[in-house]
Amino acid sequence: MSKLIKWGVLAVLAIAVLIKLSLWLSVRSIMDDAAQRLSPIMDIRYGGITSSFDGRVGLSKIDIRVPAMGDSLRVEHAELKFEGLGELLRFKERLAEGKFPEQMAVNLEGVSLDVHGPFMRQLYAVPAERSVFTAMSEVVCGKVRAIGTDELLDMGYRTFEADGQFSYRFQPGAQTLSFNLTSDTRDMGELRVALSVINMPDNPGDLRVNPPRIQRLSVEINDNQYQRKVQEYCAAKLGLDVDAYRKRAVEQFDKVLRSQRVALDQPILDAYGAYLDDPQALRIEFEPSEGMVWDGLQFFDAKDVMAMLRPAVLVNHQAVQPLGFSWVDPTSRPARATQPAEAAQRVGSVATGARTGFVAVSSLADHVGKRLRFVTYDGMYYQGILTRVANNKAYLRLQAGNGTAQMSLRLEKIDKVRVQF
Repeated sequence: MSKLIKWGVLAVLAIAVLIKLSLWLSVRSIMDDAAQRLSPIMDIRYGGITSSFDGRVGLSKIDIRVPAMGDSLRVEHAELKFEGLGELLRFKERLAEGKFPEQMAVNLEGVSLDVHGPFMRQLYAVPAERSVFTAMSEVVCGKVRAIGTDELLDMGYRTFEADGQFSYRFQPGAQTLSFNLTSDTRDMGELRVALSVINMPDNPGDLRVNPPRIQRLSVEINDNQYQRKVQEYCAAKLGLDVDAYRKRAVEQFDKVLRSQRVALDQPILDAYGAYLDDPQALRIEFEPSEGMVWDGLQFFDAKDVMAMLRPAVLVNHQAVQPLGFSWVDPTSRPARATQPAEAAQRVGSVATGARTGFVAVSSLADHVGKRLRFVTYDGMYYQGILTRVANNKAYLRLQAGNGTAQMSLRLEKIDKVRVQF
């Protein structure tokens, strides 16, 4: 009996050694192949290979050098994590078949990049194009519109050191795909992004014909030490105290958004000012409606955009209410007090002027060839060019990715119709 137990233990140890060796050889083969393919562009070196029986495999002491740039990226430890050892062992086979696992996570520890290096200078050489998404990054800081590497050095940053994790999970039966990204940069802050997608096809080739729909999107910034340093640095540069600078920063934020035709309601601007005063946590969430039209939001009324995006904003874990905005002329200046005409355009307004451009469903045949926006009785939104009205249906041509798609709506289901142009 003792011999049987001894041989059983030895067999288990032998299997464990074989699995470890197989993992080591597989990772080394993948890395050697990747290094060879990328050798004309970069030089990849690593110190060792790690693995475990719970579905983890990784590399330590990674150094990625780009001779053409004269710079390098260093990673203390990079790791792939799967739900189990079986998925890990089949990973290379799936790659050869052009498939990815249904679940995978990538962990990066000790990512290091020199602020004064060519990588960062190239990244910051051209500021991002002004848009709604870059409004928070623009600063009032003398002649500088956006923080660059010189300003980062003046603020005391020498090396960016960060830990990060990216994970995804695909459920074929439910056709859902979930992404999560977390990045924690030392002396700067933590960024979290979560995205849930539904109607995700099993075959990537079907994405163009049957695109997925975003179910939920959230962006969260925690412990924003970078924002504190920017305020102190720019306030000193302008000769202002920090409180006076925050007011200037809110005005700049409003100015950038107005240049993109968006004027936030005062409660949101006040909440942003409160966040600058104590930048602990900022969270923005969207739960788009099923009829969401991402490429044509500018053609909808502000209140309808809010109804489709269904946003939520939390500043330091406190919900901001009410949420609203209005479309404005980019060349106009913000009024000191809300005028009656402007108030009528605010989100939630039910003034009669808000219905300008609406036409009767019975007169749709007179608007063939025009771009129309349809709202159904069940709250769905559709926008496209009306091609014809026949058989008690309205036929539309919609923009779908890089092409177009055809659809029809039964007239009795249409609640409102508005002419866009």
